[in-house]
Amino acid sequence: MFAAVSYGAVNAQSLTHYYHNSFWGRIVLSDKISNKFGWEVYLQERTQNDPAEKLSIFKYHQVTSYWLWIHYQVNKDLRVSVTPFCYFNTIAYFPQPAEIGNRGVNEYRWAVQLEHTQRFKPFQFANRYSIELRYRDITQPDDFVPNYRIRYRAKLEKPLKGLKHPVSLILFDEVMFEFGKAVESSPAIFNQNRVYAGVSYEAMKNVKFSLGYMYLTQERLTGTAIDTSNVLWATATFENIFSQFFRKNASKAGE
Repeated sequence: MFAAVSYGAVNAQSLTHYYHNSFWGRIVLSDKISNKFGWEVYLQERTQNDPAEKLSIFKYHQVTSYWLWIHYQVNKDLRVSVTPFCYFNTIAYFPQPAEIGNRGVNEYRWAVQLEHTQRFKPFQFANRYSIELRYRDITQPDDFVPNYRIRYRAKLEKPLKGLKHPVSLILFDEVMFEFGKAVESSPAIFNQNRVYAGVSYEAMKNVKFSLGYMYLTQERLTGTAIDTSNVLWATATFENIFSQFFRKNASKAGE
């Protein structure tokens, strides 16, 4: 699971390490289609500092993305999800690779994901497995080349009792590996390791906020450099954004 750490330890003599501070902001909109089906939209912006300048984490753009998920709840513990549409525009970490420079790499992505949750009395534990098909113009603008990425995440969530509004502590570790045409000449197979600790707060019905720290390790395509980033990650989630109003209207009509 801690692939980035072990890989770096073995190859410490040959790797160049870059250190960053970043901010990830995400808005999640979601609703139910039926008792089994639902959808989510992720609207995300990421920013970074320049390690050479040691400026604010909000100084430079890194990622803008729009991501649609369709979920199918097989049972209360198992969910299968697919991505019919996803778009990313990504600026490489500083100092930027010469082959990319400060050009934003465009990406279209399709994914299939399975998440299984085990519920215990004091906490719940979830395994998430994903495979992504990525089309990126990684070498030349508008020349899109495919590759695959597999991901595994282990997540632990602990609800805190006795509070007026629901609060949960969250820990997870996610590891990613790449293969396929876009990276076939790259010695880098390991892609990322993300270790996260944060808190989720339900401010009101259907509205949640989460804030946490993530330690991110990412290998560059050359296989000779590692980016390490301290990430402040903030998320605002708005659930049942349409159906909550339909239910209210239906209740009033039945009165």
